[in-house]
Amino acid sequence: MRVDELRTVLDKYDAATLKEIVVALYKKIPKTRKEDDDLDELLSNFSREKTKVVKKERSVDFDDLSTEIVQFLDYADKQYYFGPNKYVRKDQRSKWRFAVKRFIKDLLIVSGEDSEEAAGLLADIYDMLSYACNYYIFSTENPFSSVGYQQTDLLQIVLGKIFYSGFSLHAIKMAVFLTLDSNVDRETLHEELLVTLINMLKTTDTKEEALAQCLAYQQEYSAYQGAKRLFKYSNDNYRPKEHKNYAVELYFMLKLSLYEYDDAIEYFWKNHTSYKDKEITLYCLLEFLDNYDLNDLWIREYEKALTNGIQPRENLQRKYHDRKAD
Repeated sequence: MRVDELRTVLDKYDAATLKEIVVALYKKIPKTRKEDDDLDELLSNFSREKTKVVKKERSVDFDDLSTEIVQFLDYADKQYYFGPNKYVRKDQRSKWRFAVKRFIKDLLIVSGEDSEEAAGLLADIYDMLSYACNYYIFSTENPFSSVGYQQTDLLQIVLGKIFYSGFSLHAIKMAVFLTLDSNVDRETLHEELLVTLINMLKTTDTKEEALAQCLAYQQEYSAYQGAKRLFKYSNDNYRPKEHKNYAVELYFMLKLSLYEYDDAIEYFWKNHTSYKDKEITLYCLLEFLDNYDLNDLWIREYEKALTNGIQPRENLQRKYHDRKAD
């Protein structure tokens, strides 16, 4: 309900009943949300909260801020916010998310000659939270929601900071590599991250440069990981294939956004290499074409696959017959 409707409802109750309602609502709020929104402070000092005035725009000492963030990232990489150690006290480990929230807010107001470095630190914070989706460096299984963001929303914020001064080759490469190298939390699909990036690229030139960086990511994956000082990934076989495949998917989606459908599909068939089974590649391709409402191309690729000896799974067969009937 709207606030005015809420006020009308509350007018029906006496003071004692209102206290019971507040207690009941408080019990239903998760502990992390109480801490994130500082509800205890609100309840304890409501008169102060009510009389707050709008603060003047804050200024940030970027040298101090960057030093603090660099140390925080280093400690997080060493798991000092996860297990016992002599560098981060036990009572401070659970407060890591408050520090990250502050870092993000402060970095976003940095401008001028420090803006590019601030964008890099913001990207490092996003990369840390992405890493925390796969490895325990904090006591949480939902690092992005722990700091109050959906992963796609924070990525959009970071990309906006990266592109703040323009769409240079360096900025586009940084954005593409950061997006492709992301892990995802339980609430996010990797395709959503790719869409977030594509939506930031408004012109043909920026999309074509992003296409080049998709190819570069596949070629430079090992060097890119090796150059990382923090949050490195183990050199197994699965992750490189998986994330290079994301580069193929981003390339495909960029081509679709440029209306170069045949080039996109041809590239997908030739380079989507995570699966040796061509039927699975067909399934993935048709899923993308379905998401983009490209029905005629869906039917064309299905029929072409049949001609090439690929036997689609039953649910694809049913979808094909339904589409032909329509």
